Amino acid sequence: MARGSAVTEIGRTPTDVFAVLADVTKNARWASASIEGHLTSPGPVGVGTTAREVTRFLGRRMETDSEVTEFIPGRRLAYIVRSGSFPFAGAFDVVPEGAGSRVTATFEATPTGMFRLLGPVFIRLATRQFARDLGSLKRRMEAQEM
Repeated sequence: MARGSAVTEIGRTPTDVFAVLADVTKNARWASASIEGHLTSPGPVGVGTTAREVTRFLGRRMETDSEVTEFIPGRRLAYIVRSGSFPFAGAFDVVPEGAGSRVTATFEATPTGMFRLLGPVFIRLATRQFARDLGSLKRRMEAQEM
C-alpha cells in the first residue's frame, strides 16, 4: 500500500474551495491528470455518489469510476476508485486558515501491473502531481477563475 499527501493554503473560504473540490466536472480545470469527468448517479453529491473520469497518468489514458465514501459539506470529501490500473482511495480535507482555507489531499493506492514495478517512484510521482495540482487550484481560485 502506497500513501501520500499534499497541503496548500488558498485565499478563499472553505465553502468556496470545497464547492470546487466536490464538483468532478471542474477537475480538468485544475488537476493535470484530468481530461473530463461527470457524475454517474443522480442528485446532489454525498455518500454513495458515483462519477466517471477520464484521466492521463504517466502517459496512459485511463477511465476510472469512483464513489464518494465520506462527505461532510464544506469540510471533507473521501472517495474510492474501483476501476482503472490500481485500487485508489483519496480524500480532500478543507479547514479554515486565517482569512482562507488549508486543503490537505491524501491518497492510498495499491499499484498493480507496470505501476507496481515502479514502487517508490510511483509514490513520489503521485505526491508531486497532487502538490502541483493543489498549486494550480490555489492559483485559479485566488485569481477568481473558479
